[in-house]
Amino acid sequence: MSTTSTSTNLLVYVIAAVAATGGLLFGYDTGVINVALPSLKAYFQLEDSPSTVGWIVSAVLVGGMIGPFISGPLTDLLGRKKINIIAAIVFVLGSILTAVAPSVAILILGRLLLGLAIGIVAATIPLYIAEIAPANKRGQMVTFFQLAITLGILLSYVVGFLFGELADGWRTMFWAGFIPAAILLVGMLLVPESPRWLINKGRGEEAMAVLIRLRGEANARTEYQQTIELIERERLSRADWKELFSRRLRIPLFIGIGIFAIQQFSGINAIIYYSTDIFNSAFDSTRNATLATVGVGLVNALSTLLAVFFLDRLGRKPLLYTGLLGTAVALATVGCAFLFRESLSSDLQQTLLVGGVYVYIFFFAISLGPMGWLLIAEVYPLRIRGFATSMGSFNHWFFDFWVGFTFPLMQATALGLNGGIFFIYMAVVLLGLLFTRYLVPETKGLSLEEIEGKWK
Repeated sequence: MSTTSTSTNLLVYVIAAVAATGGLLFGYDTGVINVALPSLKAYFQLEDSPSTVGWIVSAVLVGGMIGPFISGPLTDLLGRKKINIIAAIVFVLGSILTAVAPSVAILILGRLLLGLAIGIVAATIPLYIAEIAPANKRGQMVTFFQLAITLGILLSYVVGFLFGELADGWRTMFWAGFIPAAILLVGMLLVPESPRWLINKGRGEEAMAVLIRLRGEANARTEYQQTIELIERERLSRADWKELFSRRLRIPLFIGIGIFAIQQFSGINAIIYYSTDIFNSAFDSTRNATLATVGVGLVNALSTLLAVFFLDRLGRKPLLYTGLLGTAVALATVGCAFLFRESLSSDLQQTLLVGGVYVYIFFFAISLGPMGWLLIAEVYPLRIRGFATSMGSFNHWFFDFWVGFTFPLMQATALGLNGGIFFIYMAVVLLGLLFTRYLVPETKGLSLEEIEGKWK
């Protein structure tokens, strides 16, 4: 490999890593509530207020639903870089507000701001990474975002374990989120704009300069010409955001809705937000339950590393099939740990519950976890890609909200106590096999232009 090729590859990886800091914040600010809840409940006396707890947890998700409506038009108007700078500023403000919150209302407001920023980066950073990455590395690099989410979740659990015994430990946990927010803000000021967006806005010279830095001169000219031709075809068709709902893009539309419905109703965020409460049913102390939750974050991060390695080698569909089958078995195991808890020994219940959750996290992290963000960054035409990925992100947060808000309410019912909710999640996962078989295309190794050609 030539020195030029090595340096351009390194630059692309550095840019992707900087952008993926938004994923770290995504993971940290959604995961930290899991370990902060015990001290929050004690501080604000919320032990008998499951609906208030649901709102504290789900405020981030409400913000996440609003975020795409902001990022959708602004991503295509201002560019991928500027909208992520705006999101970083909101992250900084939200981190400060949650850390100093004197009341539940202010805490919820701060988490709403964090959710707003998460909703923006969830749509725009995978899109940005997909557009700066070469075709043969795109799956791997977009998965950096999911890897960063899992590292953020792990970091939040570790911070929670370290400070969870303090009466106001939750404040320290929220203050810690300020650091990656500041890193994202500085980093996004230094990275280049998406060359595809620059070309689409008629800024060809700037786009070519970026492409030469990212690809080398020969590859840059080829990609530049391909993108120019694609944009000309799009302009001739006079398409706009309404094209997303056209007959031609019906399958991509179903993919953007279906992949996140299956992802969220597989129960992932019931575990990410509430695993400490779930483990409390089998452990004799909150600290031991929190330590088991740290294990959830560790398994999640290590498994996502495997996804980064295999996604562009094995392809999208094989990993989805494997992950869906594995998560179904694991969910059945967790459900049985609750259903038969009266007849199980304490050690066996702990093994089934913790082991089932860990196995579930492993299979989710190599399949459904990264696949949602990757597919919505791949399957839509360039002209509406910003709007379409934002709609996909809204779908994620909409389904996520209902899981996050309803889990503590269902947990207090017979359905939750007997593990029935995990069997419901298992049924959704099995339906995902049919979704993968009939709707999900194999996009491994294809350029974004070649994928778009499928819908013509």
